Amino acid sequence: MWTAQFLPYRLCCTLATSLLAVSLTSPSLAGPPESLQKNLIFLAPFDDSLDAVIGRDKAIHTAENLERKVITPGNSRDDVSLAPKAGRYGGALRFVTSESPKVTLFRGVNAGYSPSNWSGTVSFWLKLTPDQDLKPGYCDPIQITDKTWNDASFFVDFDKDLPRVFRLGVFSNYKSWNPNDIAWEKIEARDRPMVPVIKPPFTRDAWTHVAWTFSNFNTTDNSPGTATLYLNGKSQGSLRNPLNFTWDPAKAVIMLGIAYTGDFDELAIFNRSLSDTEIQTIYQLPAGLSP
Repeated sequence: MWTAQFLPYRLCCTLATSLLAVSLTSPSLAGPPESLQKNLIFLAPFDDSLDAVIGRDKAIHTAENLERKVITPGNSRDDVSLAPKAGRYGGALRFVTSESPKVTLFRGVNAGYSPSNWSGTVSFWLKLTPDQDLKPGYCDPIQITDKTWNDASFFVDFDKDLPRVFRLGVFSNYKSWNPNDIAWEKIEARDRPMVPVIKPPFTRDAWTHVAWTFSNFNTTDNSPGTATLYLNGKSQGSLRNPLNFTWDPAKAVIMLGIAYTGDFDELAIFNRSLSDTEIQTIYQLPAGLSP
């Protein structure tokens, strides 16, 4: 009788100890490191709302078109919605068509712009099969600027031709990178301020992590700045040139889903250039960047 009663008790104690050890050591329960949290200036996880949870202006907005002369708070696009439990973590922002002229955006004050010695990191997740899901033409899942795509602008895009090439574009002030006003079609690919990825790993069957870091922008001595593209935690290449962005922060915007069809999740912006190891950490976080 004693043995029969004791064994279940001992088993329970062993199990409880094991569960406690798992809770303390399992990476599946780990949150983002403090070193990342303290530099996180914007976070839109798209779990319970289209609005951000961290930022200077958390509200999602809609512009009537790319000219952005009329911008209103909230989402007025029927083809953009919250997809509960469909995200890399929690919910996701879903674009079901690329035909609307309207543009989904957050205000650019969330980008952490500085007129001198500017650095930062942008991170998010995409889920699509580009060659099958996108309509013909260029597609920008994200574009950040106060003017247009080729003037003081960051963006990542899918090229218009099949098979789709994925690219990071980092365009300094237009007169800085293209002083002779050469037509885009006449600029050799190697001379364009872009990092191309010929065979990107995107698929609608899995989430792909996208990030870019940038440092040493807007320096007074015109020393080179650097921008690096990452996919699934791995560097895909860098740009290194004098990089000057002259912005009116009140006009800057973070535009999402331009001609895009697919899912978009956990948009995050940091106020410094993260290291390779930190980008890997974000890619491997089991529960995302939400504290």
